Amino acid sequence: MLRITEKKEGKNTRVLRLEGKICQEWIKELEAEIIRGLDDGKKIVLDFSKVGFIDEDAAEMIKRFPQKKVERKNGSLFIRTVLGMEDRGQK
Repeated sequence: MLRITEKKEGKNTRVLRLEGKICQEWIKELEAEIIRGLDDGKKIVLDFSKVGFIDEDAAEMIKRFPQKKVERKNGSLFIRTVLGMEDRGQK
């Protein structure tokens, strides 16, 4: 199961706090949330601090979005590795 909680951060940024597992059955829902924010002209920040697992298909979908528009932050070493995030000591 995936829970997506939205937090607005200023006028131009939309933070999506993700909780649970991101896998095949939840990809379309997450992708729709990302696209909705981008269509509104917002920068999207995906917070992976409460994500325990992400499958390859979900990671590939997320990586298709440019990091300038869809920032990835936090997450376990596993999540950061699968998403190709720079390791800045984030957890």
